[in-house]
Amino acid sequence: MMNSKKMDIGSKDLISSLPDALLCHVLSFLPTTDAASTAVLAKRWRYLLAFVPNLDLDNSIYDRPKMGRRKRLEMRKSFKLFVDRILALQGTAPLKKFSLKCKIGSDPSRVNGWVLHVLERGVQELDLFIASEYEYPLPPKVLMTKTLVSLKVAGTDEFTIDVGEVSLPKLKTLHFNDVSFGDEGGPPFAKLISGCHALEELVMIKMMWDYWEYCSVSNPSLKRVTIDCQNIDENPKSVLFDTPNLAYLEFTDTVAAKYPKANFDSLVEASVGIRMTPDQVFDARDLVNRHRGYKRCKGGNAAGFFMGICNVKILYLSSEALEVLTFCCKKAIPVFNNLIHLTIETDQEVYWESLPHLLENSPNLETLVFEGLHYGDTIQCFDKDYCYNDTNECFSEQGDTCQCKPWYGTPVWLSSSPVKTLKVLKFGQITNYKDDMERQTDLIKHFLESMPNLEQVILYYDTPYDDDLKIVSTELQMVKKVASTKCKIQVISDNVSYSSTVHSSSSTSGLVFFKSTFPV
Repeated sequence: MMNSKKMDIGSKDLISSLPDALLCHVLSFLPTTDAASTAVLAKRWRYLLAFVPNLDLDNSIYDRPKMGRRKRLEMRKSFKLFVDRILALQGTAPLKKFSLKCKIGSDPSRVNGWVLHVLERGVQELDLFIASEYEYPLPPKVLMTKTLVSLKVAGTDEFTIDVGEVSLPKLKTLHFNDVSFGDEGGPPFAKLISGCHALEELVMIKMMWDYWEYCSVSNPSLKRVTIDCQNIDENPKSVLFDTPNLAYLEFTDTVAAKYPKANFDSLVEASVGIRMTPDQVFDARDLVNRHRGYKRCKGGNAAGFFMGICNVKILYLSSEALEVLTFCCKKAIPVFNNLIHLTIETDQEVYWESLPHLLENSPNLETLVFEGLHYGDTIQCFDKDYCYNDTNECFSEQGDTCQCKPWYGTPVWLSSSPVKTLKVLKFGQITNYKDDMERQTDLIKHFLESMPNLEQVILYYDTPYDDDLKIVSTELQMVKKVASTKCKIQVISDNVSYSSTVHSSSSTSGLVFFKSTFPV
């Protein structure tokens, strides 16, 4: 017979026995509509929502085109009434977080009333996503709130921020996503940042410089910055960074004419996506294809920026940034003495002219990662039958020497490279007629033959066939002369890997086969 005492314990409503404060804390993690529905559970739950410190309100899940216009209007009206009731129920109780995601019509007064109400209640975290067919200006009082610790605003181009007076003394996190700034009172962004004396994290996504030909990101308290600017057709005149305590930078923008100051004294990790304008890219690539020469692009000079980040330890460069290093640096590539981990995104149209110089100036680099092994030919070779196996050279119809490697000769950085770990992501990915497995495998062989300190080569090969991994691994084992005899090679797919050690002669050890998933 089952113990009746145990049955009594199991039948109790343990959740309802929890203190009100703990129940409100649990409810604060739910969308407010779900939290409100708990009022029907029991009499005790009816008014708990009045004391929930976090409100998460979202009408987008009820506002879908397939509902029809009339139904959507009814749902918007219902949502507005729901928010009014929740705020009325809570009265003036302190509020930690207010998250609002909604679409509005031509009258923003209802939404503004909600925002101003929670500001008066001392809200600490304000997260707004406002989609409007008409201009929606952020209430100016938001930028004068003493209690805000986190401010996140997002929407469409119609969501505007007019920067007047700014006083956000406790703000640590500031996010902008697809919003625009007014141009009243000079450069608005610099003015806004200067009023955030405790700011630690800044995020700007889908932004346009618009009125900011001269942009300044200046704040000594900043530790993390993410900037993604959408303006691709023009070069900013000047972009200044004065962020001495910044530890992490993610920066995507069209290369500026100058970077008068790039203060990154504490920078540890950077992801750089600086790009040229489409016209600059066309002119630069056309020059290489026609004249086999390199000329600095007009209107952009990234030398000051790269000089500023040269103390970084972990660096990611987009293929566009690699091209900027080639064409838009009027000074030599700086020495990256602290760099230990470098990731390079590759593209079949981007030349590797700057890569040897970058790696030669990275004397302490330990890990090198390629996202793909694509590159633009210095002179395009269309017939591999003319390629000599011993020199890897071929000749065009005009008699010009054509290199099948992405650089001329054997750069110094290869023969003296300190790199211990070489990783290739998206190995085997074919992008155009120039790209094939033989070209990529030959490049890996060249690394093995030239880099003396390699301890590990990992190729992440996205293929459904186990035999593909075995073929590549076996071919690399057949390299006749390698620079590092202790180098181990792994060819990895999602669930299959081949691992082996290369030797200085054609005799090879047996391949070890095992199933595993390896982290990148």
